[in-house]
Amino acid sequence: MRDRLTGPKLGQILLVLAVLVAAFWFKTYKNDDTGPELGVANVDICDIGHKECRVQQRDLWATAQLTADTLQPESPFQLALTLSDPQANVTSSRLEGQSMYMGTLPALIQQDAPGHWQGQALVGACTERSMIWAWVVDIEQQGETQQFKFLFEVAR
Repeated sequence: MRDRLTGPKLGQILLVLAVLVAAFWFKTYKNDDTGPELGVANVDICDIGHKECRVQQRDLWATAQLTADTLQPESPFQLALTLSDPQANVTSSRLEGQSMYMGTLPALIQQDAPGHWQGQALVGACTERSMIWAWVVDIEQQGETQQFKFLFEVAR
């Protein structure tokens, strides 16, 4: 049996279509005024790619610096970390995508002097024009582990 397109059915279809168009317009144009930059909202970015950054947790200071001729995806760069407590030990060092999930990448660092760590890493290419990455370092001090996060931007 075939149903006919009656006036009330056509009215329902047009009403649903109007609601969908309004929702699309509202989401696309109305809310696009103030979006978070690169998906990172309310985060103070100390870009270790451009300057040395210092972060404190409790009584431990960690200072990080990233060094590269040109910081770009799939090109190695140098990492340096200085800790205020020479007895503190780095237990884990990795890179994580901050503005987009890209998995975790190893950031291999070694202690070259008490309280000083250096190493090398690289990040993968992203579809975005620029991406915020986080260097996440777990540090053990007097039996307690603290996590430090240093952000940097890579543009392609």
